[in-house]
Amino acid sequence: MEGDLIAFEFSVFGEAGEPLGGNVGETPRIFEAGAHEMLPAIEKELVQMEEGESRSIILSPDEAYGPVRKEAFCEFPLEDIPEPARQVGRKVVGRAPDGSEDLFDVVEIRDATTAVIDMNHPLAGRTLRFTIKVVRRP
Repeated sequence: MEGDLIAFEFSVFGEAGEPLGGNVGETPRIFEAGAHEMLPAIEKELVQMEEGESRSIILSPDEAYGPVRKEAFCEFPLEDIPEPARQVGRKVVGRAPDGSEDLFDVVEIRDATTAVIDMNHPLAGRTLRFTIKVVRRP
């Protein structure tokens, strides 16, 4: 029901079954139903589940974090990148207009003057399997 606070555990796996993250055995995550705080396909499942119920669901890239978007590869002057991060494979912190921060990958250095940063979500373009369990609900 909209507005319900639901506590859950999850694990996420890549196409080959490799673990990519989760919170099983840790503090459960809590979200408010209908508040658009998570992937819609995950929320849809969680709101239908009973306390103690577990499910495994597979999400296509479009249902998860979207496709890899070419326009999300952005060029920045190398001088704007902290010196320790001026290498391919390093991570840099980016700040969104709302003040939130995220880590992005340096994917190319051009002509020793420009860094190309991949600003896609790290799981963009991937089919993902989530196992979810409702720990507590009203």
